[in-house]
Amino acid sequence: MVERPSSSGTSEARSGVSGAEPRVRPEAVTVLERLLRLLFPNPPSLDCITIDDVQRRYRLTGLGAPALAAIEQSQRMVRARGDYAQTGLGEFHIGLIYFHWGDPRAAANQFALARQPWTLADDNSANCLSHFAQGLALYHAFHNEPAMLQFGRAERLMARPVHGLPAARHAALVEQLRPLLTAAQEALREALWPADRPPDGPDAAPERLYVAVPPLRDAPATRPPGVPTPDVAARRAFERPPPPRDPATRALPPISNLPGGLGDVPRGPVPGHIVVDDRFGWYVIAERRGDFLPAVVAGTWLLADSEPEERSGATGRGEYVIVGSRRAGLGSIAVQSISRSSAVPYVYLGRRAVGPDGAARLFLDDGPQPAAADDAQVLAVVEGFWQVLDGQLAGKRS
Repeated sequence: MVERPSSSGTSEARSGVSGAEPRVRPEAVTVLERLLRLLFPNPPSLDCITIDDVQRRYRLTGLGAPALAAIEQSQRMVRARGDYAQTGLGEFHIGLIYFHWGDPRAAANQFALARQPWTLADDNSANCLSHFAQGLALYHAFHNEPAMLQFGRAERLMARPVHGLPAARHAALVEQLRPLLTAAQEALREALWPADRPPDGPDAAPERLYVAVPPLRDAPATRPPGVPTPDVAARRAFERPPPPRDPATRALPPISNLPGGLGDVPRGPVPGHIVVDDRFGWYVIAERRGDFLPAVVAGTWLLADSEPEERSGATGRGEYVIVGSRRAGLGSIAVQSISRSSAVPYVYLGRRAVGPDGAARLFLDDGPQPAAADDAQVLAVVEGFWQVLDGQLAGKRS
C-alpha cells in the first residue's frame, strides 16, 4: 500500500537543496489544520495535494507554475472520484496551500468552494469549519466586513443541533472552535471600530495586532508537548501586520491560473462590471431540453447568491435556484459557472417552491414530481437574469 510520506512540516525539504528551506507555517494555517484533523483524522487521499506535498516536490519554485499545474491536476482527479467528503477536503487543502504562501484572498475562494461538495455530503460540521476558514482568510486579506459575516455564519452552524453518530464529532469541533471564534470577533470589532487616538506622529501608539482571549478550561496534562494552549493559539492566529498606508505599496492581485482564481478577475455580461463579492457569482445557461422554464434560453446569464442559507427560503410563488448533483441528465437546463470553479460535476437551473406540507420542493424539469432530496442540493439562489440581444454575447466567456 502506498502511503503519503510523513512530515513535520519543517524538515522534509532541508536536505538535498541548499537554501531551499520550507516556509514556516503561519499560526492561522496551523490552527486550521488542527481543526481539520478533528473532522478528518485520517490522511487525505493520495490524489489530494497538501502543503507538505508542495514543499517536498517544489523546493525551488514553491507555489510557482509547476505547483499550480499539480493543483489543477489534483482537483480533476479528486472530483472524478465522486466522493464528496474527499472533494471538499481536497479543495480545503488547496485553500491551506494558498494561505500558507501568503495569498489569503485565493484561500478564501477555495474555502468557499469546499462547501459545495460538503453540502452535497450533508456535512454540517465541515461547512461550519469552511465558513470560519473563509472568514479567517478574509480577515488576513483586510476584508473585515465580509470576514465578520463568515464568522457569524460559522457561529450559527455551530449552534445547529447535530444528532446521531456525527454529534460527537461536531461537539469536538465546537469545543475547539468557540474560543477561536470569540477571538476572531473581538479582533474584527477592534479593526472595524478602532479606539480614538492621536493622529500619526512620533508619539502615536503602536497598532495592536491581536486581542486578549479568555483562557479555555482545558486539562494541561492532556496537551501534547509543544502545542500551545488554545488562548495563545487564538491570539497568534489573528496576528497580522498593519495594512500598507501607501496605495503604491499595496499587494498586487494574487497570481493563480485556477479556473475562477481571484488573480484573474472574472467578468460578467454587464459592460464595465466585474465580480467583487465572492458571495455572488455569474452563471450561463449552457444547454436546455424540453419545455421546462421556456423563457430561459441557452446563452442567458444569471447572477446567483452562493449563500442560500442566508435566504428565508422559497415563497409560495417559488424562486429560481442553482442546483448541484452527482447525476448526469437529472435536470432539463444545464448551467455553467463563470465566476468561479465548481466542485460538483453537474449543475442545473431549477425552481424551488413550497409544497402543501410546508416543505421546500425542487423541480428540475417539466414533470409533476420534484427531485429527490438525495439527488440534488441548492448551491445558490438566482438574483436575476441577463438576456443577451440576438445572441451577441451567448458564446463569450469573458
